[in-house]
Amino acid sequence: MQPEPRDRPAPHQDPTEWGRLVESLDVASVFVVIGSWLGPKLRGQLSVEDIWQETLWCSWRDRDQHEWRNLSAWRMWLLSIAKNRVRDAGRTLGRQKRGGDQRIEAFSALAEKDSVSSLLPPGSTTPSRVAGARERALAMEQALDSLDPELRAVVHLRLFEEVPMREVAEQLGLPLSTAKERLLRGVTRYRQRLRQLLGSDEDSGGLP
Repeated sequence: MQPEPRDRPAPHQDPTEWGRLVESLDVASVFVVIGSWLGPKLRGQLSVEDIWQETLWCSWRDRDQHEWRNLSAWRMWLLSIAKNRVRDAGRTLGRQKRGGDQRIEAFSALAEKDSVSSLLPPGSTTPSRVAGARERALAMEQALDSLDPELRAVVHLRLFEEVPMREVAEQLGLPLSTAKERLLRGVTRYRQRLRQLLGSDEDSGGLP
């Protein structure tokens, strides 16, 4: 007998829903955000995929700490976990430079004999999905880089990090009307360039 809907766990706590939720995020857009936080120095030590795998593992381990509201709120929670992982890696790199003996290790290496996929519900990640997300993320980064810096900053914060528009304006020290105008121009140019890079006429709407 199937349980009543009210008796079912929240989607992010349900192993049968987990893979669908992860795919609904547009993982490529998450890769772009994580990559911007890593920067060139940390990227030489860790891959975006390592941070993402660790983020997924932490979010599944700590799933009871998140109160489900919607997919966007869950995405923001995942990004907060990823940012903490990047910060921890940055601190470790700083200690290395000061002569410390700590080293940055990839999450997949820390998992030792257990594969990362075995630590998560079925359908969380597959090599083909990760490769596809990586390829799309590269195109997104190139499309972003094609924008003028003032447009790129607004598009990245609003479209990729999903920062509220008023907060975007505050972070960049802009009037709200100016930030909105830059977002409109930036998103239009970004999506035009992304379609060119992907070799597709389909709309790149959604996230992002």
